[in-house]
Amino acid sequence: MLGPLPGSRPPTMEDVARASGLSRSTVSRVFTGDDRVSPDAQIKVREAARLLGYSPNMAASALAGRRQGHLGLLIRDATNPAYGLLHSELNRAAEAASRALITVTARRHEYGHAEAQGLQQLIGLGVAGLFVSTGVTPPEEIIAASSSRPMMIIGRPNDDPRINSISYDERMHGRLMADHIAAHGHRAVAVLRAPELYSRVFLLRVRSFLDRCKQLGIRTVEVDLLPVEHGVERALDAAAEQSLTCIVCPVDYVALDLLRAARRRGISVPEDVSVVGFDGVADGLDLIGLTTVSLPVREVARTAVAHMVRMVEADGSGPDTPIASLPPEGSTAPSEQGDETPSDAVEHVLIPGELMPGSTLAAL
Repeated sequence: MLGPLPGSRPPTMEDVARASGLSRSTVSRVFTGDDRVSPDAQIKVREAARLLGYSPNMAASALAGRRQGHLGLLIRDATNPAYGLLHSELNRAAEAASRALITVTARRHEYGHAEAQGLQQLIGLGVAGLFVSTGVTPPEEIIAASSSRPMMIIGRPNDDPRINSISYDERMHGRLMADHIAAHGHRAVAVLRAPELYSRVFLLRVRSFLDRCKQLGIRTVEVDLLPVEHGVERALDAAAEQSLTCIVCPVDYVALDLLRAARRRGISVPEDVSVVGFDGVADGLDLIGLTTVSLPVREVARTAVAHMVRMVEADGSGPDTPIASLPPEGSTAPSEQGDETPSDAVEHVLIPGELMPGSTLAAL
């Protein structure tokens, strides 16, 4: 147990250095998130700080974090498999680029309030660049909160000319699923739909799907999704009452809820009704056989980090990490022409996913 400090004064970083037996510079690097400090040294420093009751100066840490080029990520509900995987892949890509990623998570159902708070928290931590991967925060709020540093919307389509974005091609995904359903002979389908405040991504997928169905001559019946446990029941009712042969869910976890509801009712999928979803990232979907569209999460994460590193270096707030250390994957990645693009030019990049055929969609 460490003894009391002289005069009961507040502990300082020098006190932590003496107590841990390490240098002041090492203690400083621990509290600014420098991952070059060994795990053993980090444990010694944090244990000494705990025993002394020392709290680091967050303002100083924020300035140091920006100098070191730390990146911030505001991400929506990480329990959603798509967001969880994106978080993991962004961490992997940031580590490969010798960057630290500081993350704030906003809960799924707070419709923007928690997301706005998360933006302010990240900015207060002084990140050099900011990723925003949320469902509902409008572009104008993102700009107002973080206009002083490089920022990027990731994983959500965006056409605002003031914000860079790298995302999944959700319009293409909606068309892809409509074509696949039509190829199986379906001509009357139920579509679960959520309001924009629930998810802009869901709404974009569904709109694209509906537009393509209209072109293909497929009759569609829209069903309110929320609350999900009631929405899936309404969709099954609509299918039975209106002779609909397929139910389209805006995301895989809704499709799984619908499959559970169908089993409770004794409805056989796909014999009685077909079911499809979107995302394709949860473990075990291949065992279930769910027909879905797989998001290119890894490609989006790597491309986004490559672009952000370039933006941070052009902004002059990060270390000299060469962008060539993180090459983009796939022919759709935009970095192949990045050297010819001005650093302050806004780019909107869409990366397409792939259809995952499954046994939950049957031909009529």
